[in-house]
Amino acid sequence: MAEDRAAENLAAPFDNVAPAEADELRGLTFEAASWGWLGLVASGRGLRMLGLPRRTEAGAVRCLRQHYTNVPLHPADPFLLEVARQVQAYLAGKLRNYAVELDLRGHTSFELAVWAAVARIPYGQTRTYAWVAGQVGGGLAAAQAAGAAVGANPVPLIIPCHRVIGSDGSLHGFAGGLHMKTRLLALESGQGSLALDTDGG
Repeated sequence: MAEDRAAENLAAPFDNVAPAEADELRGLTFEAASWGWLGLVASGRGLRMLGLPRRTEAGAVRCLRQHYTNVPLHPADPFLLEVARQVQAYLAGKLRNYAVELDLRGHTSFELAVWAAVARIPYGQTRTYAWVAGQVGGGLAAAQAAGAAVGANPVPLIIPCHRVIGSDGSLHGFAGGLHMKTRLLALESGQGSLALDTDGG
C-alpha cells in the first residue's frame, strides 16, 4: 500500500549523521491558494524541512531561516518545485499520497521510528499518541515521548502528524496551530475547508 511504501522510504535510507556543510542546502517559498505561503529546504539527498503556511512570503522565509539561517532560495530548483506541486495538490484535495525523497539525517532512531509509524496512518484517518507509542514498542508510558517526537517532525503534511490525536479524540499541539490541524482533518474527511488563521508572518 502507498502508506507502507511511504513508511519504508522514511525509515530505510537514513542514518543519524548530521548533514555536511557541503550538502548545499537550498530553499523555496511558494503559495497554496487559500492556505498561504509555505517554505521548503532540501539537501542533495532530499527534503529536510517543510514550513507550514504563513500569511506572507516574508513570513515563510523567516520560518525557514529560523532553522537554516543562511539557506539560499532557489526558485527554479526542479526538486523543490516538484515538492511544492505535490503540496499544492494535497492542499487542494487532489493528492492523497506523496512521492518525495526525505533527508532526515541528524535525528534520533526513536524519532525516525515514530515518524515511520505516523507515515503509515492512512489519509482521512486518525490514530492516538498511545497507538503511535505502541507501534514503536512502548506502552502508554511512552506516549509522552512519542508526542514529543511527533511535535519535532520537520516535514509536516508529508509525515502527517496532524492525524495524531488524543486518546479521548481531542486535538493536541500542532506546529501550525489547532485551527490548521482542524482544517487539515476536515480537508481529508471531505468536509471542505475552513477559513485559515495562519500563525505568524
